[in-house]
Amino acid sequence: MSKKVINILFLISFIAFIFLVTKYYFSEQHLILINKSRSSYALTLDNNQRNLPLLENDTNNIIIYIDDIEKFTRMFFNWTSINIFIR
Repeated sequence: MSKKVINILFLISFIAFIFLVTKYYFSEQHLILINKSRSSYALTLDNNQRNLPLLENDTNNIIIYIDDIEKFTRMFFNWTSINIFIR
């Protein structure tokens, strides 16, 4: 009997919680506060975008080209010559 009473209390508290949360979430006051905060974020974002510094390009001649094919062929021929001497 006591288990049923406890379960009913938990169920009533859960339903009350869901009801109160949805009532607050969809209230007019909460919607007004949400719209005010969104507009303030939009204004600060717009101000921050206008005040961004423009950086100059410093990536000229940054790529170093290496002739890997020549390195590979030298290593390959060294290994083949070692394999010939081992056999």
